[in-house]
Amino acid sequence: FYTEEEYGQFEQEQIKINKKVATENIRRIFLTSLACVLLIPVYILINKYSGAEDAKIVNGAMIGFEGFYLITAGFAFYMMKNRESSIFRFFPTVFWVLFEISTFVPVRENMQNGAGLTLFAAMLATVMLVPIMSAKEHSYNIVIELVYIVMLEAMCGTSVTAIFNIIVLNAVLFAFSRVAYKLQRENISLKERISEKRDSEGNDALTGLLNHRGLEKRTFDLTRDCIKDRRRLSVLMIDIDDLQYYNDSYGAEKGDNCIKKLADVILQVSLRNTDLIGRLHGGRFLICMEGGDDMEPVRLAEKIRTSIEQKRIPQGRRAEFQFVTVSIGVASCIPRSENDYNETYDEAENAMLSAKDQGRNVTVYEEQIYGAYSREAL
Repeated sequence: FYTEEEYGQFEQEQIKINKKVATENIRRIFLTSLACVLLIPVYILINKYSGAEDAKIVNGAMIGFEGFYLITAGFAFYMMKNRESSIFRFFPTVFWVLFEISTFVPVRENMQNGAGLTLFAAMLATVMLVPIMSAKEHSYNIVIELVYIVMLEAMCGTSVTAIFNIIVLNAVLFAFSRVAYKLQRENISLKERISEKRDSEGNDALTGLLNHRGLEKRTFDLTRDCIKDRRRLSVLMIDIDDLQYYNDSYGAEKGDNCIKKLADVILQVSLRNTDLIGRLHGGRFLICMEGGDDMEPVRLAEKIRTSIEQKRIPQGRRAEFQFVTVSIGVASCIPRSENDYNETYDEAENAMLSAKDQGRNVTVYEEQIYGAYSREAL
């Protein structure tokens, strides 16, 4: 039996797996549609010179399917890029049902020419084994297969042996698809857990922010994007003032709680999803942000500094201020190489140390001091 917490975690894991399955199905839809776009013209040419009486009708239908697969390939590519989860839920099922319906045209023509069920078997295998579909989702295809049997019997005079072969083929492929579905979900689940473990290794255990390792990878990617798009890259180095005095007065456990409170303030103030926020060590935090003008990081720094100041968290004995404050160093540039991030990081750290020298509870950017008189309000 699951506890309520374990059941909640299980449900969350299943939701993630379902999203991964939907994403994988979208990728497979894109590849299948692309293959159909390439193969249908070949089939049309072969059918054109086959001499069949209904070649023009069949080719007309296949041209229509060509347009359908071309549009689907483009739509699937768009969804892979934009991750429209609301469409993910039903698009794969609808596509594979329509795909199987479209196979009836070449299958019927193939059987009327006395070629048997070879083409039908190949298309059925594609429908059954390519997508990752649950038993409920496959049930739609099974219904279509039953309709196939009736229509093939009516239009082509299918023999009892052929009908029996269709039923057996469906049963075998359905059994294989169940095994494949289970293995694919287990594989996705395993990859998801490995990914979560890697992500957790890049996060700070105390605050949940990125740790030094997590920041190292993310800032490299962010810097590369800024170089590519010629966007501004800014680094904010934030350090809690007199944290040692706080720990001496209240203990290390309360000191950790103080760090967590300030981390929450930083997260609440830094609302942009593009900002990277991490804890380096002790009471030192780092924010790496992209875009904006050269004063935007200063505005963010001052908003963080004043928000922490207004929390009025009592400071320890011997500290310079009555309440907990932070000193912030800011550096900014439009990077031209990956090494520019390291230089900007060093500049932000030097600016933060300068803020300490200027009396703490200030922001320093390009040797300019911001918030120098805010402590008088206390």
